[in-house]
This record gives sequence, C-alpha cells and structure tokens, in this order.
Amino acid sequence: MPDNITRPTDSSVDEFLDSVTERRRHEARALIDMMRDISGEQPVLWGSSIIGFGTEHYRYDTGREGDQPGIGFSPRKASITIYFSEGFEHYGDELSRLGKHRASVSCLYLNKLADVDLDVLRSMLEASWHKQHEPLAKPTTVDEYIAQVPDAAREKFDDLRALVRGQLPEAEETLSYGIVGYRTGKGRARVYISGFKDHVAIYPVPSDESLPQELRAHIHGKGSIWFALDEPLPTGLIRRTVAALVEGR
Repeated sequence: MPDNITRPTDSSVDEFLDSVTERRRHEARALIDMMRDISGEQPVLWGSSIIGFGTEHYRYDTGREGDQPGIGFSPRKASITIYFSEGFEHYGDELSRLGKHRASVSCLYLNKLADVDLDVLRSMLEASWHKQHEPLAKPTTVDEYIAQVPDAAREKFDDLRALVRGQLPEAEETLSYGIVGYRTGKGRARVYISGFKDHVAIYPVPSDESLPQELRAHIHGKGSIWFALDEPLPTGLIRRTVAALVEGR
C-alpha cells in the first residue's frame, strides 16, 4: 500500500485522469465505477497518483501507524496498480483464475484491464473491503486466537507454541493483551507469542545482556521479537530467550 506520507488531497480526480493516456483513463473510470459500487464511497486522490475509496487506519508492531485507502488503485503508465492491504495469502484460487497479472506483497499489477476477468477482480475487491470493515470478532480464548492466526503463519505459529509449551510444561496458557501468554506463577504472564501474516513473534525482549546481540536481527520496536515465515525458527535462541524471560533476566 502507499506509505504513510501519502495523504488524501482535495485535488480533482477528473483533472488527474486528464493527465493519463486515453486507455488508462478509460480503464480508470471502469475501476472507479467498480470500487465506488463496492465501497459506497466517492473517489479521492491520495498523494499525486492514487485513487482511493474510504479510509483504513493501520498500526504495526513497530509502532508505525497511519491511514491509507480502504481500497484503491493507481493508473500508472507501466501498469495499473491495485492495492490489497491484507496481501494475497487468501486469494490463491482467485489469482489462478484472474488472468495475466503480477502480485507483490500488497500490490496487484495489471498491464491492461482487458487482460483479467473483471468478475474475479470484483470478488477480490469485495472481499478486501469487507475484511477491513467487518473485522473478525476479538478473541476471548486461546483457541479463538489460534483460529484467527493467518493461514500462512499457522504452521510456524504452531511450531513456536510447541517450543514454548515444551519448555514451560507447567505454565498456564492464557489469553492476555489479546495474544497468547504463559504464566508460570502468580501475577502476569512472562512470555507471550503471536502470529501475523508475515511473521510470528515473542514478547517482550529480555534484559539478559548475553542475548541482545544475537537477537538484534529479530527485534522490532521496543518490545517484540519477530521471526520471518520463510526462515527456520532459531530454536536454541528461542529457548534461551524464554528461559531469560521466565527468570526475569
């Protein structure tokens, strides 16, 4: 999606479209009609070249936050870029039926609108809009939290959970601060884990001076330790981290 310096403007969408090629202008108007119908919102020019509908607020574990269009696109010269803030992990079937395209992280690139099945594209945009505006219910139990871990992260999350539970067999597994926590005695949990669409994480960062150098590549923000989904879990480092957290180091 556009970065957090991109803001909605009062600039005219029609005037912006006058600056693109005739083919892109025709394609853009078709997408505007589709996205306006899906969202019930009017098109707004974000930055200098993004046409967005509605607003979605995001906040990352790093603390970075901002606003971005709920759905939107940019009719660039090289390709039409359509934004899917949630990524494409749930759209495997749709992408296989969509037609000629490229996808990267949260951007769908189309050389021409005529290259794709518009019914499939519309179904993807409808799903994207409703995922943002009809969010999953807030979990109240560990099982409910686990059920909401994104499919792409589930196997890695299960592995991380098994590591922690194996090291803390007597700990009480509980839902705390909206994620899974492990309490080894009275008081609050000392170890927390979570799963997201591109990583799994442990919280907080231990104060043990023997660990930060090894953990540096995994630390995000002030208190979270991320492990990418496409890399093996560093089991030894995780065990040492859990031990340090439980011992209060």
